[in-house]
Amino acid sequence: MDKITHQVRAEHWAKIMNECINSGMSKTAWCRANGISVKQFFYWQRILRRETFENSRNSLLPAAAGPHREMAPMVPATQRTVSFTEIKLPSSSQSTAPVFHPDLVIRKGSLILEISNSASDELLSRIGGILGAE
Repeated sequence: MDKITHQVRAEHWAKIMNECINSGMSKTAWCRANGISVKQFFYWQRILRRETFENSRNSLLPAAAGPHREMAPMVPATQRTVSFTEIKLPSSSQSTAPVFHPDLVIRKGSLILEISNSASDELLSRIGGILGAE
């Protein structure tokens, strides 16, 4: 089969497979309901998957893969486009973590305890008990 005939058939079967996937039915049930040969459907699925895999290996873009991944809708090679967008990342010197400013610092030996005004009375009482017990 020549390249043009193959491309026309591949686009035809890609359209059929997309309709099947979007139906929500099982592939076999959808084929039977739509008068599609199940053998032809799975033959073309295998051909198109192999071509998609080979094209992804030959391109600079990584292939989307996964052992249990459902077949993604097929897009003919003539309709594929790739675009890129620059994403600016914050410099490493900028910290996104909130900075804690304690309202009270207690030092006892090697222990340093930093407490904010929002600490509960119960927590302060427990801390006082622990520090007094030492």
